[in-house]
Amino acid sequence: MPLEAEVGMSADDTRFDPAGWTHDYATTNGVRLHYVTQGEGPLVVLLHGFPEHWYSWRYQIAPLADAGFRVVAPDMRGYNLSDKPRGGYDIKNLTRDVRGLIRAMGETSATVVGHDWGGVIALQFPIDYPAACDRLIVMNAPLVRSWYWGRRNYPNNTYALLMQVPGLAERRNWSDIDATAKAVFSGAAANNDSFTDEDIEILAEALKQPRALSSAMKYYRSIYWPDWFLTWPDRNERIKCPTQFIWGREDPAVRLPFMEEAAERVDDLQTVLIDDAGHWVQQEKPQEVTSAMLDFLAPSAGEASAQ
Repeated sequence: MPLEAEVGMSADDTRFDPAGWTHDYATTNGVRLHYVTQGEGPLVVLLHGFPEHWYSWRYQIAPLADAGFRVVAPDMRGYNLSDKPRGGYDIKNLTRDVRGLIRAMGETSATVVGHDWGGVIALQFPIDYPAACDRLIVMNAPLVRSWYWGRRNYPNNTYALLMQVPGLAERRNWSDIDATAKAVFSGAAANNDSFTDEDIEILAEALKQPRALSSAMKYYRSIYWPDWFLTWPDRNERIKCPTQFIWGREDPAVRLPFMEEAAERVDDLQTVLIDDAGHWVQQEKPQEVTSAMLDFLAPSAGEASAQ
């Protein structure tokens, strides 16, 4: 199924229209990244998680663009239409990808938004490149170092451990990509009708591309080595830019204690808890999430229009 021109509806009857989207590519940090963009104004970069791609932001792209922002939603390294190199999936290299993407857009800084693994990267980004992060929005994602102690917050962390052995999770859990994708997206959502069959098909098809699934799992395979060592020097660093956490209360994977732990590292924080939403919060409750984002970003749009 084509990944560039789909129209659908969410569980709360929010439509999205791809007519305004532009698909393009940028080379950054040695990889070619596919991205979808719309709008003009201050740059907002939307980072997806596992096992998704840019499509997870389908409900947010146009409203943010209409509000006066230039929106860029990339396929992260290893995903969908972006390059799938054998290496480079450690957290420091992934934040370099984001910095390079911002520069490829002709900017020196941006608002960085991330969900799931995109949120892990987003939380690390202002630590690594504080001058390049104007504002930060994170949805249902832990600090990268939280994974090491994750069992105290999330007792079912075996899926991440299983991914440490190359080929094991691919054979055991993902031998039927269609069935597993449906189980993953439905199982971590608060409501079974959050994803249409068309949504699942689009997300699953991206994982069937050569090396796509193993590349996506390399994010997890970098958690214990080398990410633990790479982030040790900045384990006490603060996130100083204005930050918003948006969290689905019913997330069975990245539970509220992860948010509370991350909040301890943030100087200027706004927290929005979304009821009746699970892990895929921006897709389960797009209207509420987009509204919260726009409220938080409104000063940025105002500053741009005043210039």
